[in-house]
Amino acid sequence: MPLLLLLLTFLYAWSQLPKEYELLIQFKQTSDPSIAYRILKDYPDAVFKDDLMLLLAKLEKSKGREEEAKRLIKDINPKNLSPQYKEEYVSLWKDLGLDPKEGFLKHPALFREFIPQLRLSPEEALSASEELFRKRYYKEVISLLEPLEFGKTCYMLGRSYLSLKEREKAIGIFERCEDERAKADLAVLYFELGQKDQSERILSTIQDKKLLSDALFRMGRQCLTRENYGCAIDYLSRMEPSYRREFNLGLSYYALGNYSKALESFLRSLEYTRDKEERSASYFWAYKSAFMIDKERANEYLIKASNGNGFYYAVSSAMLGLPVASKAMRVVMEDESFPKTASIIRAIWLAGFPEYARLEAFKRIREMTSSDILALSKLDTYLAIRLATRKYGYGSLVYSAVAFPKPYRDIVERASNTYGISPALIYAVMRQESLFDTYAISVAGAKGLMQLLDGTAQYVARREGIRIKNLFHPETNILLGVAYLRYLLDMWNGDLVRALASYNAGPTRVKDWNSTEDVYLFIETVPIAETRNYVKRVLYNYYVYSDLLK
Repeated sequence: MPLLLLLLTFLYAWSQLPKEYELLIQFKQTSDPSIAYRILKDYPDAVFKDDLMLLLAKLEKSKGREEEAKRLIKDINPKNLSPQYKEEYVSLWKDLGLDPKEGFLKHPALFREFIPQLRLSPEEALSASEELFRKRYYKEVISLLEPLEFGKTCYMLGRSYLSLKEREKAIGIFERCEDERAKADLAVLYFELGQKDQSERILSTIQDKKLLSDALFRMGRQCLTRENYGCAIDYLSRMEPSYRREFNLGLSYYALGNYSKALESFLRSLEYTRDKEERSASYFWAYKSAFMIDKERANEYLIKASNGNGFYYAVSSAMLGLPVASKAMRVVMEDESFPKTASIIRAIWLAGFPEYARLEAFKRIREMTSSDILALSKLDTYLAIRLATRKYGYGSLVYSAVAFPKPYRDIVERASNTYGISPALIYAVMRQESLFDTYAISVAGAKGLMQLLDGTAQYVARREGIRIKNLFHPETNILLGVAYLRYLLDMWNGDLVRALASYNAGPTRVKDWNSTEDVYLFIETVPIAETRNYVKRVLYNYYVYSDLLK
C-alpha cells in the first residue's frame, strides 16, 4: 500500500475513534490522573472502566494517596478486568493492606492463595467452593469443604477428590453420602473397579430414574469403549427409553455383526429426537447397517442423513457427491468500505486496543447490521463469528457467510508446502482449536491459534529447528501446530482420525483405545466425550474447507 494511502487510512480510522479512547491514550501517555477521573465521570459505562480504575489506583498509591487508591480498588469488579491485570489487582489489594477476605468473597478464584488465613462462615465457604469447583480449583474446594457439615458438602467434596484422581477417598466419601448423585457416581466407580456386586447394590438404592439411567448409560458406554459389546447391550437395555440408549445399542449390535438389530435400534432412536445432527447420525448408521444386509435399501438412509446437520451430514453429502459448504459461506463483500459501527470498532482496534474493540462490539451489538459483521470479518474473524452467532444464530445466512474464513493465507500455504498437509485440514484444526482467536488461552494453558501447550511447543520447536519468540505470534503458532500434526500423522501411518484424537487427548491415551479398522466405529467409541466431539467437528470443518478451497 502506498505510504500516502496508508496515512489516509490511519487518519480516517483515527477520526472514528470514540472520545473516551482518545482520552485513554492521553492518560497512558501522560499519567495525568485528572484525565482518568474525567473518563470515569463522563463515560461511566466504558468497557475498559475497571482496567482504568486499576491503573489509576496504582498511580494514586505511587503518589502516596493510599486512601484514594483503596477507594478505587474496592470499586473494581474483578470479573471485568483484562487477564493481564488480574494478578496486579490481587497484588495491589495486598500492598494496600486491605482485608483479603473481602477480596476473596468478591472473586474466590483470584484470592484463593489467602484461604489458609481466612475465617469464613459455613455459608461463605460453601458459596466460594461452588465458584472454585466450577473453575476446577479442586484442592482449594477440599480445604474449604472438609471442616463443614458433611451432608451439605459430601457430593462436591467427593467429586473434587475424584477429579484429582484420588479414587479411594472419593469412594469413602460417596459411601457415607446420602445424595443420590453421589450414589450414581459410586455405582459407576465400583463398576470401573470390577466390583459389579457392589455396583449393583448401589444401583438398587437409587430412586431417581434419571440418575439411574445416567449411571447405567455410563457403564454401558464403558463396556462399549472396551469392546465388550454384550456387556454394553446389557446395561443400555436397562435404561429408560431415549435417543442415546437406542443409538448406543445400535452401535453395540453393529460391532457384533448383528446388522438387523442394529438397524432396528438406529431407526428406533429417531423416535426420540428432533435434533437434526442426531437424526443425521442415526440415518447414517442405519445406512451402514442396511448396507450389510440390503444395499438397495441402504441408499435412502444415506440421502436422509445428508438432509441434516453436523459431521454425518457432511460425510453423507460428500459420499453422495453433494456440496457441503452452503452458498452463504462463499459470500464475498463487494464493497470494501466499513459501515459506521464497524468503522468505530476498527478504529479502537487500530489504536492498539483489540481486547476493548471486542468488548465494544458486543456492547454495540444492537446497532450492528449484517454489513457491519461482514466488514469486521476482514479485521477479526473470531469477533465476526461470535457476533453473528449472538445476533443471528448458528443457522443464519450471516453466520454461514463468516463462519469459515481463511485468514493468514500466506502462512497457511507455507506451512502446507513445508509439511505436506492440506490448507483445508490446517484451517479445520485451527477453527476448532481457537475459532481463529490469536490470543486464545485454554483452561489447561494451551495458547494461540493452534492451541499449543508450552511443553508441546518446545518439543516441536527443538525437533523442527523453529525459534519461539512469542507463542501467540500467528506464524510461529501455525508452523508449530502444523509440524505437530505432521508428527502425529506419521506416528499413525497417515490415520487422520487417530492423529486428530491424539492432537486433542495425547497419543499415549489413543494407543489404548478401540483397535477397530472401522473409522466411524472408532470415532463413536472414543471414551472421552470431548475428544469424540472434537474429532467430529474437525472433520466437519475439513469437509467444508475442502469444498470452499476447490
